[in-house]
Amino acid sequence: MSRRRSRYGAEQRQRFFILLGKLLGVAGVLGVTAYYAYEVGFRVAEGETATLTEGLQKAEERFKAQQASAEADRLALGEANKKFAELKAAYEQIRPSDDVRDLNTLVRNKLAAGMSARRLALVIKSAETPHDCQTLASRRLQVRSLRSKGAAGAAQLRFDEKVTLSAEEASGNDGRQQWFDPASPMRVRFSTEGLRDIDVVGTFPIEYAVAVQNSEYHFTLTASSAKGWVEVSTEKCSFR
Repeated sequence: MSRRRSRYGAEQRQRFFILLGKLLGVAGVLGVTAYYAYEVGFRVAEGETATLTEGLQKAEERFKAQQASAEADRLALGEANKKFAELKAAYEQIRPSDDVRDLNTLVRNKLAAGMSARRLALVIKSAETPHDCQTLASRRLQVRSLRSKGAAGAAQLRFDEKVTLSAEEASGNDGRQQWFDPASPMRVRFSTEGLRDIDVVGTFPIEYAVAVQNSEYHFTLTASSAKGWVEVSTEKCSFR
């Protein structure tokens, strides 16, 4: 009986140690697995951290490079604006006036019409400031429109049988109204004997000067209170 108990106890202890060995084995496997997993995870995290750190450093370097480029562009823009302001100021000092530009256009037109540069230079050199000016009586000039029925001669002014003025305009409302619109451009023709007719297009007031023989006529055209007419103010000056 005691022998059976002893053998039973030995079997119990044997099973206990076997179970304990299995538990220790499983624990060891789990420990090794956990350690390996930790080590692998640590190395992966370490690698990712290094990659992120390197990426952050490169991003900071690119940001600094972009800042430097933006600063260089800002400085270049400032220099360009300064240079533009200097050039603009220099141009304003040498920019020709409206009268000079008009004279330049007139000279080019004369040259294009066949007048020689030598002849034109002689005329300019021989030009004198007019004097003995007198104001002539203001007169009215009828303006022809698209629907005007009158003859061309009825809408002319003659001065000293030397200068003839006529005016015409495309009426407002696409030509449906009979009277010309004072706010729209008007064409004024200056005719002088022996010279080509000159057409001047503009809005009121229209100013123009005509030199013929020893006289110069200064004309100023303004809107008249009478519908279909313009006021012509004239000043006659002598070169003698």
